[in-house]
Amino acid sequence: MTMRLLLWLSIIVFISSLFWPRLLDNNEIIFCGVLFISLMLIPRLRILAVIPFFAVYFSLYTSLALTGSFFAFQPVTNLPFSNSAPLQASVDGRNHSIVVQIKSLISDQNRGYFRAKLVELDGHHLSYSPLLEMRWYAPTVKVQENERHLFKVRFKPIYGRANPAGFDQQKYKYSEHIGYQAIIKSHIKKQKSAFSLRAYLYERVLNLSDSLNNQGAILALSFADKSLIKSAQKALIQQLGIAHLFAISGLHISLFFSCIYLCVAYFTQRFFPKKYLGWFSWRFVNLTALLGAFLYAYLAGFSLPTQRAFLMLLFAVCILSMKRKCSLIDLLGLTFFMILLWDPLALLSLSLWLSYVAVCLILIVLWHFPQFKNREEKNGEIFGFTKIKHYFKFLLLIQFSLSLLMLPIQLLSFSSFSMLAPFINLLAVPLFSLLIIPITLLAVVFSVVHQPIAVLLFTIADRLISYFFIVFEQAKFAYLSFSYDQGSLLIFFVVLIVVLYILFKLQHVNARLSYFFTFILLSSVLLLLWSEKQNKSHDWQVEILDIGQGLSVLVKSQGQSLLYDTGPRYPSGFTTAAVETLPYLHSIGIERLDYFVISHSDIDHAGGADIINRAFLPEYILVGEPLAPPALQNEKTILCRAGMKWSLGSLSVKVLSPLKTGTNNNNNSCVLRIDDGNYSLLLTGDIEKKQEIKLIVQYRGDLKSTILLAPHHGSRHSSTNAFIKTVAPQWVVFSAGFMNRWGFPAAEVKLRYQDQNVRMVNSGLNGFIRFKITTDNIIMQTYREDLAPYWYHHSFSL
Repeated sequence: MTMRLLLWLSIIVFISSLFWPRLLDNNEIIFCGVLFISLMLIPRLRILAVIPFFAVYFSLYTSLALTGSFFAFQPVTNLPFSNSAPLQASVDGRNHSIVVQIKSLISDQNRGYFRAKLVELDGHHLSYSPLLEMRWYAPTVKVQENERHLFKVRFKPIYGRANPAGFDQQKYKYSEHIGYQAIIKSHIKKQKSAFSLRAYLYERVLNLSDSLNNQGAILALSFADKSLIKSAQKALIQQLGIAHLFAISGLHISLFFSCIYLCVAYFTQRFFPKKYLGWFSWRFVNLTALLGAFLYAYLAGFSLPTQRAFLMLLFAVCILSMKRKCSLIDLLGLTFFMILLWDPLALLSLSLWLSYVAVCLILIVLWHFPQFKNREEKNGEIFGFTKIKHYFKFLLLIQFSLSLLMLPIQLLSFSSFSMLAPFINLLAVPLFSLLIIPITLLAVVFSVVHQPIAVLLFTIADRLISYFFIVFEQAKFAYLSFSYDQGSLLIFFVVLIVVLYILFKLQHVNARLSYFFTFILLSSVLLLLWSEKQNKSHDWQVEILDIGQGLSVLVKSQGQSLLYDTGPRYPSGFTTAAVETLPYLHSIGIERLDYFVISHSDIDHAGGADIINRAFLPEYILVGEPLAPPALQNEKTILCRAGMKWSLGSLSVKVLSPLKTGTNNNNNSCVLRIDDGNYSLLLTGDIEKKQEIKLIVQYRGDLKSTILLAPHHGSRHSSTNAFIKTVAPQWVVFSAGFMNRWGFPAAEVKLRYQDQNVRMVNSGLNGFIRFKITTDNIIMQTYREDLAPYWYHHSFSL
């Protein structure tokens, strides 16, 4: 009992780290050390000593993995494995010479984006090699896995865009042990050209599958390289609810282990009876199957999900091989604890929670429906048809149970799911597991042995994947996105169903207690819904999304909404509107925009205009100047002109500029002033000094606003002293990318606002910004400090 308590108390300490505002500093680590010794000296409290122990373990491990030093902020020299200085000391805006060992498979599509281990920094060999994300905007040579190269780079901390409904890039990168990015300025030389069997196989498969339509899928299933999957196919995979089949993790490793186990067990029983091998017989089968799973994990590059899957499999096999009595809950707890002990940062990975919860739910379902695991044979044998029927009944039960019970996690993580996913997976799981993946892996082997057979097998796998997508392509209509409120309601009903089911089962034990708890539960639900309805606010909000270097602002009042700008579009075609603005608008239940304003034609403001227009069909569209034809084609589009007025809920909106379209597109920005009679907001786009002077002359005191979106992201050519004094804002918001190459906001601009006692907030540093405005006051919230103030949303370099 004591060991079980120790186990789960340790797991709780690890999980609590998800809610820490920061990691332990040096003084707190010393305090925890003293507390640990004190608790160990008191027999009755000794069990609590795991709390400070694992809190210190998590902090030291995380600091070492992400910065290369145990003490990220006050480095201590001469510690084993730790570097004398953390990586944050190299984030100084200067060039550094580094030697790295490439850890990614490189193709033409990802030559400028790969991962590498840092081996040397400025001529000094490191005791610990942290993982870096390498960015190379103009590659001059081709690199490959395991090679060592000398580069001239500039360091930048990982600091992803931070929005409530967007992809949490920083959390994901930290879970992958990446804390810093190296921007390659030049390649100096190749230091070492080490052979990599994985890279060799990858190159052969890449060449042999070059003409296939599903080359990207084949490489994803064999090498865990998803860089060649086309964006349209990625979207389809997500919409069909089968993304787990293309990410090598627990499902693939365990299925591959099972296949080898069954084959080797059959071969052993047939040719080497137990009387010859004795006790070694089943151990030989386990070892062979584990070796096969290990080789598959190697092909996948020992990515962290495959590491966790293999570790969990290895530990479970070892426990079972020892023939020790171990309850199911203890086995699950032990494997989870071993994963966290091996890699505490796995807690930040969504894949861990999805796979682990799925395994737990499958085991719970099997425990609750024992007839599916203890199938009685009739006349000593189950006929083939009955076997198949039983298998599909079992698979159907598992799929529907997983779909229902995983729904809360699915909605919390993605705010969407496919209604047909259980039916699609009913065919997809056996098709991929029993046919496509084995054929693909067999083809990888034959790519070295006999290429014509490899080409044939790759072609068969390619055809099977194509047929699958052709059959199920139309099922993407069942992929539904939900707002936060809708998702919460669905999660609530799922939990309610499960709880009511449990209470129904309890009535056989104690009917009165079951009915009492049911009444309390339903009464609480009705009270919660009523209080939620009473607390609905009619105040207006201003929300500035963190979209990197660009601008996107949402204003809401009494059910109406106005979106001002969309964020940037990059040469690759990537837009932040698709991954940040659009998901956020969906999450808060906006289905149609009332007003859509594009300040001017610059790509960092109008980059996602077409995406927003198609997704939300705005009632009115205003632009500061004509846009390029592909950007926005809508007959509702009109040009912004000074003097335009309209209402937005309880607010009045007025266009202050431009008076006419000029040659400077920045000064063509559509300037809006929005106010409720008490507080006001001024949206300025990219206007510069010349236009600021015109606005001062034209409007003077009418420019005064409570909140100001800094002109041109805080450029030194904007935000003149006269303009700031005339507007007299309480807050100024800089919408700029983190450590952007233009240096926005400029130091002299920040000093101007500081001199006039204006409170400054920067989306690049603070993430998503929200102003909640009532008749009495204004409440400002930021993502990193208020909405999600956790250590993994901050940088060790700030």
